[in-house]
Amino acid sequence: MSDTQTITRKIQLFPVGDKEEIDRVYKYIRDGMYNQNKAYNILISNVYSAIYSGKSKEEIDDIYKRGQRKPKENDSDYSLYKSGEIDFPKGMMTQASIKMAVKNDIKTAKGNGLFKGKSSLPTKRLNAPLIVESQQFNFYYNYENYADFLNELFSEKLEVFMKFVNGINFKVIFGNPHKSHELRCIIQNIFEEVYKVQGSSIQFDNTGKKIILNLSLAIPKKRMELDENTVVGVDLGVAIPAVCVLNNDEYAKEFIGSKDDFLRVRTKIQAQKKRLQKSLKFSGGGHGRNKKLKPLKKFEDYEKNFVQTYSHMVSKRVVDFAVKHNARYINVEDLEGYNANDFILRNWSYYKLEQYITYKARIYGIEVRKVNPYHTSQICSCCGHWEEGQRIDQAHFKCKSCGAELNADFNAAKNIAKSKDFR
Repeated sequence: MSDTQTITRKIQLFPVGDKEEIDRVYKYIRDGMYNQNKAYNILISNVYSAIYSGKSKEEIDDIYKRGQRKPKENDSDYSLYKSGEIDFPKGMMTQASIKMAVKNDIKTAKGNGLFKGKSSLPTKRLNAPLIVESQQFNFYYNYENYADFLNELFSEKLEVFMKFVNGINFKVIFGNPHKSHELRCIIQNIFEEVYKVQGSSIQFDNTGKKIILNLSLAIPKKRMELDENTVVGVDLGVAIPAVCVLNNDEYAKEFIGSKDDFLRVRTKIQAQKKRLQKSLKFSGGGHGRNKKLKPLKKFEDYEKNFVQTYSHMVSKRVVDFAVKHNARYINVEDLEGYNANDFILRNWSYYKLEQYITYKARIYGIEVRKVNPYHTSQICSCCGHWEEGQRIDQAHFKCKSCGAELNADFNAAKNIAKSKDFR
């Protein structure tokens, strides 16, 4: 098992310089994205055709070599690209990055049944992110020493820059110190060489005005002594988003979040969005309509961010509970194919929550296992008796055999913790 895990964080950048320099940087990135993605599409199409028609490994390798070469005006066989068709960005390792991206994507697509007609050939939009290798950028500050940097780390005056290729420098945009706390800690860990910068990418946001670095980092896992016999069971419920219990302790439990605080915000957002959609129903076309649609996009982004933030909170507390009790495993229900008829299930991505729990747990070496959800709510966690109707409602469970009366979500979580029916 690797001692590190990879995380990605979005960082807003702004070019350092006058208006002429800023315009140069924006054009450099836009042109770089366009040429990179056009070359990618040409290369992957040629490789796919070669494999599909049964070309030899040597012939396919030659296609990759030609895909890494800049076109020559008087030699059409030298490169895959026509003269004047592709202009790779100066200072970037674009050709090598494209080759690796195509190789990886062809391999993945092949595994998904590309050559059996089960999946389509991957392609890139011409405005897809520009691939940036780790050696092509680095962060720096202009303080006299590291102590001065630390003094400003959580202040509004913090200034950190990023040196890029082709003489380009960016300023990192932090914003509110409270909201950017995690980003500031990440930058600190990069300077202290705790986090290692990996290959990343640069793109524009949806408005096309903000430059975003999709920063990829290798961070060390937090190793600790875990008890192989201790399992956390997590019931992802309706009344309570997550209930945590242990398989070997009757008293350790934690109830995380509530239906009310989640739905109050989420339904408010959806109601406002619905009213806005209704008002836009009869709007005409043209620039005026696009302007009116901007508030709707803001609601959609706000809604998405709220769910994401809420899921991060719940998943963090689940993993903190496991860490507190040195649990080696976290058991969650496998809800794939679950019929989300209830209102709360339609308003929250359990799959995203499971993903968050999984990647947070990996930091500590905790394994997340999926168990069969069948009957977990109707089995008595005290005596093991199963019978329809034992779960009276969302909050109450009463065993018809031993008479045990329990919180229904606690009972289900207990069964999940004890389950050996893994998927």
